[in-house]
Amino acid sequence: MRALSNRKSETEAKIGELPILVLSHCILNRATRWWQKGKPLQKNQGLSFQILSLLSDLKIGVIQLPCPEFTFCGNPRPPRTRDEYLSLPGFQQHCRRLADEASKYLKSIIENAREPSVRILAIVGVERSPTCGVKCTPIGRGLDRRYVEEKGIFIELLGESLRKMGLEIPFIEVDLDRPEELVEKIKELIN
Repeated sequence: MRALSNRKSETEAKIGELPILVLSHCILNRATRWWQKGKPLQKNQGLSFQILSLLSDLKIGVIQLPCPEFTFCGNPRPPRTRDEYLSLPGFQQHCRRLADEASKYLKSIIENAREPSVRILAIVGVERSPTCGVKCTPIGRGLDRRYVEEKGIFIELLGESLRKMGLEIPFIEVDLDRPEELVEKIKELIN
């Protein structure tokens, strides 16, 4: 059985390797984000055009992760912090199940893609998300809300699940208000 490393030799990369980005769901579908009453629909349509255009130009594939918040609470739902989501009965288990399923899927993508092989460049989380934050996540309750340098619930569990399967995939995050930053991060990843 071949090793589950996400790194390939330079020779393999030259023969044929498809780079892939794994995206948090709302990067392509902002309709799953918590809905602000009175906010115009255009503001919640996502980064689809900018991101898909760049990925197409660079020949990078995409895998879209599920949205734990939407699949558990639907819309409309109130904005919540990491702590508030953790206090919802069953939510952490829901995130763990989704993380384990996503990890198994990513492992199968890497193992079963022989010609061409697949290289997962990164998993892209969402800045300021209680579930998909990579570096900036809201915590606290009520008026005691603040942002800290901490992973969101789903991203943390996904990282744990990937490590258990022997996969090392870097995590990066995007600020949905500044899509141009993601474009620069993607360019850095492929160079």
